[in-house]
Parts: sequence; C-alpha cells; structure tokens
Amino acid sequence: MGRRSFTIEQIKRLAKNKNVSRCGATSVRYKGSFKESALRQYNDEGLGAVEIFETAGFDLTAIGKRAPNRLMNQWNTAFRPRRTHEPPLNDQVKTELTAKRTSNGREIKTLKAKVAYLEAENDFLAQLRAKKRKQSLSHFRNFK
Repeated sequence: MGRRSFTIEQIKRLAKNKNVSRCGATSVRYKGSFKESALRQYNDEGLGAVEIFETAGFDLTAIGKRAPNRLMNQWNTAFRPRRTHEPPLNDQVKTELTAKRTSNGREIKTLKAKVAYLEAENDFLAQLRAKKRKQSLSHFRNFK
C-alpha cells in the first residue's frame, strides 16, 4: 500500500485547522503546541488518541483512522524524557489507564471478552489437572 495523497479540498480543509502548521499533498505537519496538549490529554487525562484528534477538528477519513494512535506513539517516543530505569506500571495503573481510554460500551465488551477467556483458561487447567491425576493414579496402580 502506497502513501496517502490528499485531494486539494482535503489540503485546504486541513490547512484551515488551527493545529496544523503546514499541509502538503502527502503529509501534515502539526503545531508543537497541539502535540504537547495532545500528549498531556493522552498521558495525564487518559483520553483516547482518536477522541483528541476529533475534538481538535480533524477529519479521520482524510488523515486516516489509524493516524491518531500512530502519531501519539511517535510523539510519546520523541518527547518522553530518557530514563535509565523505568519501573513497570503495576496492574492497577494499567487498568485505570485502559478504562479511561475506552468508552463504556467498548469497556464492557472488553471485560466480557476477558472473563470468557479466563473461564476457558480455568476449564482447560481443570481438565489438565484431572488428566495428570488420572495418569498418576494409573502409574501408582501399575507400580504395586
């Protein structure tokens, strides 16, 4: 898949956006102030990347529906201060960030999927334990 090209109308619409510093036929350059505020909203307030871009007035059909997430990752990597050792996030913090970034409907759907996965995993482990017990009993009987 090649690089996305913008139509003249899309270029004009993007150039009018206050958060764009320059727009060409194949690329959009965003203002530094927008990048900083978007990263603050994304990292500190837990807003989703798509929500931030839609609020800022960007048409996702023009820039691409995956562009906000890709750009947030790029900007986070570029602006993140270099640390020698970064402690991993604990599960509670991860859950809180995930909950903030997902809408209620998606959150419920995600949690239902997790529950289904864990139930299937528990069933599998129960079957595995029963099989091991059965093997150890048959091995014990043969040993006598």
